[in-house]
Amino acid sequence: MRIPRLLAPLLGALTLTCVLGTATLVPAAPAHAETTGTLAATPISDGCETGAPSFDAVVTAAATALRGQVPATQLTAFDQQVSDFRERIAAIRVHRDGLPVDPAVVGARPDFLDDPIVTYVVNGLDAVRTGRIHSTLSVSQLTVNDALEIFVLATRIVKIPAQLTASLVPSVGILLKPITGALFNGVKSMTRALQNHIAAQCAAPSAYAPLDLGAPVFEKVDLPAPLVDLANSLVNANESCTPLADLRTRELIERTRAYLNATDLPLDRAAMNAGADSLQAFLAGNRVTELLLLRRTEELGPLVGAADYGPITLLANLGFSVYEGKALNTVPLSEIQVENAFDLAILSLDVTSLLLSLGNMALGFTGVASAVTTPLSIVQTLAFAPTTYGAPIIRGVLQSMCAA
Repeated sequence: MRIPRLLAPLLGALTLTCVLGTATLVPAAPAHAETTGTLAATPISDGCETGAPSFDAVVTAAATALRGQVPATQLTAFDQQVSDFRERIAAIRVHRDGLPVDPAVVGARPDFLDDPIVTYVVNGLDAVRTGRIHSTLSVSQLTVNDALEIFVLATRIVKIPAQLTASLVPSVGILLKPITGALFNGVKSMTRALQNHIAAQCAAPSAYAPLDLGAPVFEKVDLPAPLVDLANSLVNANESCTPLADLRTRELIERTRAYLNATDLPLDRAAMNAGADSLQAFLAGNRVTELLLLRRTEELGPLVGAADYGPITLLANLGFSVYEGKALNTVPLSEIQVENAFDLAILSLDVTSLLLSLGNMALGFTGVASAVTTPLSIVQTLAFAPTTYGAPIIRGVLQSMCAA
């Protein structure tokens, strides 16, 4: 029984149907099969194997389900067609670390943030540094959850222009932007729930042996030299290193001093070391109010985290400091962390944007036509868009990677 080429799309649809059927119909509980000479003869152990099925597992599950309906005289031909199809799919290879991965695999902080762009950047840089980026994987080994992870990353990318477009709508943009963001977050949450549900199900029975895919295949990827240099200077954060976001200014100076001392650059090392010592003394001897060292948004509550807007974070941080009796505390400049400095830079830009918005509103109240104020508002939104949508990504990477 030969499968015509025109039925390939139908087979794809059947494969997708089997994915949903595997997730929905196969219970995560012990099962026993009766020996009847059909599909039920496939042995099933008491402790079922759970996990997201691979594409090959989906194909074999679909073929196993159909196999019971094939006449005995055509079983050999049918099995050969299934084998040929599996081999064609297995021959297609992709660079695994060029695709998005589960944030839990990348690290604790990416898993907590669950920002697909941050996860993709952190994993990609680490893959370039370690050489994993050149390793390929058969499409047959990709799982259903891997495909869903691609969908999650795609929706996260689309979320940026969607929110930007919503924020450009006159008068109601300030309301449409968070609503749009909430819709995309809801899609991600539902996809995560589906992934967890699929991973908890028992593997579907299969009448076919696993594929022998052989040794890993490496295909070199040509990468820009600046990207390679950047990746080589960073390492995925773990318990044995300090993330970039947590480095203090005094540590940065010492790292810079050590780097310059180790290079072959024509430097006056005595003068350089004297300058570093002088700078360290200045930072240690001058203090700044602790109110300017903003807490992370997850420490200030879900509403502050959802807004992720500098002035709101500053006010919430002030409230927490007053409540804890730390409003008058000061810290040396040498103890300021990289993330604190980054937050202050973003706060200054957010405050500037807020003042421009208030000025634009004042123009409207004085009778200036909307034909003037609306374009000004659009230009302002576009000018600050890189800060609005890029800052959370940069912050996430700083929190998830260490200096090599």
